[in-house]
Amino acid sequence: MLVTVPDPGLSQVLESDGMILDRWRDAANDVMVLLQLLLHTAARTLAEVLALGLIVLAASPAARSALILQYRRVSLVVLGRRADGSEVTAAQDHPEEVTHLEVHGVRVAALAQARP
Repeated sequence: MLVTVPDPGLSQVLESDGMILDRWRDAANDVMVLLQLLLHTAARTLAEVLALGLIVLAASPAARSALILQYRRVSLVVLGRRADGSEVTAAQDHPEEVTHLEVHGVRVAALAQARP
């Protein structure tokens, strides 16, 4: 699974454990685990990643092409793309077509809102 971050500032934060810890101190481990699950799995498509059962596809935001992937308290807002770079519209309905995730945001839920 290819994962890219087009925003240079966010990319810099996500590439550094220290910056992740500074930014999301109480959820840094969850952020790092979510990134590792996406980057270092043998899965080639989003469907295969979701089949592992560790990452959940949460409700999509208003933009149908955007997805929210959740691990514990951390959610990534991503666009699903094909290997050729084209966007997978309604990616939540076609995760088998998604081979590239483009990260556009990170959200961390407050402890009281966290799912077990």
